[in-house]
Amino acid sequence: MVLLEESEVRRIHSELAEIVGSEYVSSRVEECFLYHMDFVTAEEPGRCDFVVMPRTVEEVRDIVLLANRRRLPVVPWVSGINIGGICNPLQGGIVVDLRRMNNVLEVNEDDMYAVVEGGITWGDLEGYLERHHPDLRAGITWSPPGTGVVPSYLCYGMLNLSMLGGTGSEFLNGVEVVLPTGRIIRTGTGMVSPYWYGRAPLPDITGLFVGWDGTTGIVTKASIKLWPNLPRRDFVIVADTVERGVNVFKALARAGLGIVDMCCLNYIWTAGAQGYEEKDDMPFEPEKAGLPDFNGLVTLTAYTEKEMEAKVEALTEIAVRHGATAVPFEDAVILFPENARGEFLTFQSPPIHFYCTWHFKRGGGGEWVGCYISSRHIAEYYKIAREVAKKYGKHASFYSRALFGGHHWVARVNIAFNKNDPEDVEKTRRCLMEIDEAVRRLESPVRYKAPPWAWERNLAKASKDSVEFIKELRRFLDPNGIMNPGHGP
Repeated sequence: MVLLEESEVRRIHSELAEIVGSEYVSSRVEECFLYHMDFVTAEEPGRCDFVVMPRTVEEVRDIVLLANRRRLPVVPWVSGINIGGICNPLQGGIVVDLRRMNNVLEVNEDDMYAVVEGGITWGDLEGYLERHHPDLRAGITWSPPGTGVVPSYLCYGMLNLSMLGGTGSEFLNGVEVVLPTGRIIRTGTGMVSPYWYGRAPLPDITGLFVGWDGTTGIVTKASIKLWPNLPRRDFVIVADTVERGVNVFKALARAGLGIVDMCCLNYIWTAGAQGYEEKDDMPFEPEKAGLPDFNGLVTLTAYTEKEMEAKVEALTEIAVRHGATAVPFEDAVILFPENARGEFLTFQSPPIHFYCTWHFKRGGGGEWVGCYISSRHIAEYYKIAREVAKKYGKHASFYSRALFGGHHWVARVNIAFNKNDPEDVEKTRRCLMEIDEAVRRLESPVRYKAPPWAWERNLAKASKDSVEFIKELRRFLDPNGIMNPGHGP
């Protein structure tokens, strides 16, 4: 960490104020503290020296150039809600808060894409589309409205259209980036044309900024795919075990029904969505609670009612053939015993922000460990994670999603904890780290949104030449080593 003398702090503060205005830069300890961490499994919280809020790409460039002259770390930041520890300022320096850059710059209805600024949130984007382009929709995450859109896409976020379009990275047509040297570049067709509709047929360099955790540049604009906002119907698929439910999902993925989203929750997560609190006397095993362990959410879209009827018929038949039950989402409460229904929450569409419905104990919080994974290992991943969590006296809230037509999946386990109890926080940290380690023996899991310790595990069995090539690329793009040091590959 760079240690700055007080006189130097004042000089750099003044230089940053010249770039963005005095009201948009701070070096006050209490304000910088707000940016110190976002992940419970971090060994030590970070600390930045300055927080700056630029409004234009030119201001971002000037901040990066200043950081190069001063050899100061630079950490891009949108909301800190993308829980993964990837914007924890481990070595001090400047946090670049992009939240003032939150506009939709263009919507092309013909080619179905939007150009957005790097600091836009899901609330900003959804509100804009609902007001101005109601016939189009974006793929969104199950996260609070204040979460950043572009970071979710850059970090392979899974969306409510991921069965149709893949991870967030596949929703990117291209990006505008301020490189660590201060150079401003564009990728995709936006590099050569005012129409930013895709990546092909140019050299695709967008991947230099996807999955790198902000270590190769600051994305200031992105062109993202939009999709027709067609009529939809949402179904709950219930099976007694995760293994049986996954087999239903595999069959649905191969049925050609045009499913846009397919995800599942275990009984602990579903109980939380029903209004139950995390309690010590809740059984760890669903069979002891008398509840099914697989609760799948499937979204169908169709242009006509007759088309929808045919899809519903096929979905229902496939579920029954594989030993499961399919019901419309609004009727799902009938699947639970009367004494287990709780305050069941019903929506016009599946719940987007389940986090808002969790009832943790006072001072509580939730944290997750997740990976991308082969469908062959979903059920085994869950069993391993559940047993590790049980050892620590924790209930494993399991979540999985099929991506890009079922070609790969994501699996994740959430653990509740009391963030005001240091012992419980430490126990949760050990639990999550052990789950991460234990599931890796399945071979296909690869950790996403990985904090530094998990990145080390990701690369431990990688090809040495591949790892060295990645490091060479990073050194080439960031010769002074200023971009989000301590994170990424």
